[in-house]
Amino acid sequence: MQKENKQQSTALNFLMKRMFKYPFKLFSIILFALLGNILILLGPKLMGDAIDMLAQDKGYISNELWKLLGILIIIYVLASFFQWLLGHISSLISANVIKDLRKEIYYHLNYLSLNFFHHTSYGDITAMMSTDIDQVNDGLINGLPQLFSGIVSLIGSIYFMFSISWKVALVIICLIPAISFVSEMISRNSFNMYRLEAEQRARLNGFSEEIITEHKLARTLQASKDVIPQYKEMNEELYTYGQKAQFYSALVNPSTRLINAISYISCGSFAAILAIRGELTVGQVGSLLFYTNQFSKPINLITEIISQVQASLASAYRIYELLQVEPTEIENKETPKFQFENGEIDFEQVYFSYIPTEPLIKNLNIKIPAKSKVAIVGPTGAGKTTLVNLLMRFYELDQGQIIVDGQSISNVTRDSIRKSFGMVLQEVWLFEGTVFENLTFANPDVPREKVIQICKDMEADSFIRRLENGYDTVINAKTSLSQGQKQLLTVARVMIQNPKMVILDEATSAIDTVTEMRVQKAFDKMMQNRTSFIIAHRLSTILDAEIILVMNEGNIVEKGNFKSLMQKDTLFKHIYNSQFKDELI
Repeated sequence: MQKENKQQSTALNFLMKRMFKYPFKLFSIILFALLGNILILLGPKLMGDAIDMLAQDKGYISNELWKLLGILIIIYVLASFFQWLLGHISSLISANVIKDLRKEIYYHLNYLSLNFFHHTSYGDITAMMSTDIDQVNDGLINGLPQLFSGIVSLIGSIYFMFSISWKVALVIICLIPAISFVSEMISRNSFNMYRLEAEQRARLNGFSEEIITEHKLARTLQASKDVIPQYKEMNEELYTYGQKAQFYSALVNPSTRLINAISYISCGSFAAILAIRGELTVGQVGSLLFYTNQFSKPINLITEIISQVQASLASAYRIYELLQVEPTEIENKETPKFQFENGEIDFEQVYFSYIPTEPLIKNLNIKIPAKSKVAIVGPTGAGKTTLVNLLMRFYELDQGQIIVDGQSISNVTRDSIRKSFGMVLQEVWLFEGTVFENLTFANPDVPREKVIQICKDMEADSFIRRLENGYDTVINAKTSLSQGQKQLLTVARVMIQNPKMVILDEATSAIDTVTEMRVQKAFDKMMQNRTSFIIAHRLSTILDAEIILVMNEGNIVEKGNFKSLMQKDTLFKHIYNSQFKDELI
């Protein structure tokens, strides 16, 4: 119970802080809520006066009564106008808060370590940026006007009731604790259910995304018999949480309406008794009944949208938790940029672990001469990709330092060190845009002629021109490109970048052997006079490497060139012989 209350208040404070960034709009909401509701609250008082006039004049409509009715019309017209302004400004604040949240989340995600993404489902992240944001937006649009209007209406109703009869007002006030208790108890439970629903929805989204993305593999492996029951089970859990959340939130409205009906009956009966005694006029009894209804109205309105408000707070708390994840340390503006000279690299006493209790790289010491072609080989999980990720500062070292051209990469900006490398990954990434836009993503100002020439060198120009609009073809789900063609485009993109140093992480894994031989020539050209790292399982692509680093369990266990490593009984020799055993027989 205490935990849910704390989470709820945390989520509310989280949203309020962002709303206070717009003080003028927030002040406008308060002002229009005051003006609109004060005018509405004046109505019952004037109606009571009108009833007394009619009773006094025995049904005759005097000029004063006509004037009073005219004032009532003006009051309600102005009140409606201010209520419209209240809703309009609330929508503007909501739109601004949501815009800021999207920016904040996106900015924050860009500064989180890769370790966070390794342990967090992409579906969970996308759910926060879409579903949870929409839930917050709905809650703000509906909740803000009701919140401010409700406060003014409650206080104003009690004030006017006291001004007419303090005895009747006390009857209503005695019922407030009962209303508050019922609303708080039920809303707390509904908040907890909405939080669980949001978390389960994120898990279901992540699961669905994985299966849809890899649907070909799932069908190939005939995984439907396993996947469908898992999906059904997760969907059933989501249904259960959703049903419970709706059940709890649905209890609020009838419960508070029952209490409001009791208060209305109590007020009417007590006021009637006082009227019989001569303590109240008929008009005052009517006014009190109007104010009793006005007192109940904001509570009823809030309970009607309680499900949206609770869902909004549950989603806001999830976003709050994401923004509390510590980002990678933000660099000082005075941090110097990396100054490339020739590409000499030193790993000095490097220690690194993804999990503190499970060290991966221990006391790594190695010196890479400038403009060397370095191959990194080893079994899966040996730490090959981790090594180049450390070089690119995607992760921070536990101990030691990596020095490039006499500069510790920990003491220069991340952007400057990463811009010095061109990296081709095993995973292909192309965004929805033209082929030309994808190719020039890292260097948008490169001339078109140069792009075409590089694509010719890469043996990619011919298949690009066969596309519907050539280099201006938009790449999307409908574009017919093989995995190898996509990878060729990513390789060409790096070549267009013209980097000072090169990293190839299984860059030719999806290319057929004939194409690989052609691309290898382009790679050789690109790696000339550049320090280059090649991670490869196909050892045929790294036979001419000047340095071959053999890694196993996070350590470099062997170092040399192809000839020297093959002369001894080395791990490299065993790996090589296992790949080419058919040729050796």
